[in-house]
Amino acid sequence: MISLGLGLSVQSLLDLTLAGFSLIIGLGIFSFIAFVLCSAAFVHNARDVA
Repeated sequence: MISLGLGLSVQSLLDLTLAGFSLIIGLGIFSFIAFVLCSAAFVHNARDVA
C-alpha cells in the first residue's frame, strides 16, 4: 500500500513536471510570436511616421 502511494505520487510529480514544461514551452512560443508581431507593427509605424 505504501509503495503504491509512493508510485502514485511519483507519477503525479512526473505529470505536473511535464505539464509545467509544456506550459513554459507554449508560453515561450506565444511570447515569441507576439514579440515578432509587435516588432513588425512598430517598425511599420515608425517608418510611416519618419
